[in-house]
Amino acid sequence: MDSEEPITFDTKVLNNIFKTVWKKQKTKVRKDALLLSAEYLRLFTDEAISRAAIVAKKDNLGETLPRLEVHHLEKIAPQLRRDF
Repeated sequence: MDSEEPITFDTKVLNNIFKTVWKKQKTKVRKDALLLSAEYLRLFTDEAISRAAIVAKKDNLGETLPRLEVHHLEKIAPQLRRDF
């Protein structure tokens, strides 16, 4: 599984998201900036899931596979925002 490409965000979708917040309609973003943004979001998401899984595991000590829920993400969000 290590040899496979990691799942990432679609740069076309990111470009459309960026366009919705730009005030000037003619603003464009370079392809390398989109790729970097997609990689940043992938890393952020991976880290959020990893940290929330640790919290879920601590909350549900008796379960073999603890279920990751929104409140686990809410617990890690403040520190995650500071770290990123």
